[in-house]
Amino acid sequence: MTFEMPTVPPTVTPRAFARLAEIGAAAQGKALRVAVSGGGCSGFSYEIALDDPRADDLVLTGGGETVLVDPVS
Repeated sequence: MTFEMPTVPPTVTPRAFARLAEIGAAAQGKALRVAVSGGGCSGFSYEIALDDPRADDLVLTGGGETVLVDPVS
């Protein structure tokens, strides 16, 4: 039996976009990058950082702020 995850795009809450505005991400010319890396015995590793967009990112916008997700994550 093969199980495939549905390809539903992630969502960002209005509260999360508001918090990004408080941090001033867009004012710094940055977006919030959220990434997931596979791990061995430790499970997944998560990265959250202010970053610049890349050509293949999924870009989510709201309230003048941007969240980036790479294609693998």
